[in-house]
Amino acid sequence: MREFGWLRQARRLGAVVLLVGVCAVGSARADDDTTMKTIVVFGDSQAQGIAGGLQRVLLDDPQYKVLNRTHPGAALVHSDTEWLAPVVNFVAKDKMAQIAVVMFGANDRLDMRDETGSYLHFRTDAWRDAYARRADKILTALSGAGLKLIWCGNPIARSPTYSDDMKYINDIYAEEVAKFGGEFLPLWSVIVDNQGQFTAYGPDRNGVTERMRNDDGIHFTAAGYEIIAERVISMLPSLQANGR
Repeated sequence: MREFGWLRQARRLGAVVLLVGVCAVGSARADDDTTMKTIVVFGDSQAQGIAGGLQRVLLDDPQYKVLNRTHPGAALVHSDTEWLAPVVNFVAKDKMAQIAVVMFGANDRLDMRDETGSYLHFRTDAWRDAYARRADKILTALSGAGLKLIWCGNPIARSPTYSDDMKYINDIYAEEVAKFGGEFLPLWSVIVDNQGQFTAYGPDRNGVTERMRNDDGIHFTAAGYEIIAERVISMLPSLQANGR
């Protein structure tokens, strides 16, 4: 039987309307999904690597969404526009995250000036106190916004001198994070040899040995950051269960 042109047109239009309606409902359900947890990552280039690792590892996990708010090159010894402003701006405008992951320190082995303009030498008591206060500003902003916190420590590096400085900085983080009820995640031995020393190679997520550290002896490869991401993810259930 012959179908009039206007009837065919109406049927096509109805199909399009139905499809759009289904998509809209699906989108609304996704936006309204209260079971999804958003993880926001702050910090320097190491934190940027962790953010990428989390995004890859959690790509097919509907429970989590990862936001990257890192600033490569950021250091707490620099202006607070690098390390504090991204945190303050986020908690003021984007009230969508439940969990914050933070990592700094790779660029902080420097002298700095405190709030009064006094020049402070790295590793002195005055430097330590001023540095701790800066970490506290980040912790205050995140805890005040109700975010559950994981602060990642720095890993062992190829250089013994650099590694020793990272231990010093890690101790400050661990002490300050504990004051705010957050979780400090040590990454010192996340990838090491049988003697607990630096190694550029190790097993990936599938147990296959491959390169895990970059040529600078500090940063990780994508496979290395995915190992760290799994460490972070392993902490999430207890973090949420404890209401921290």
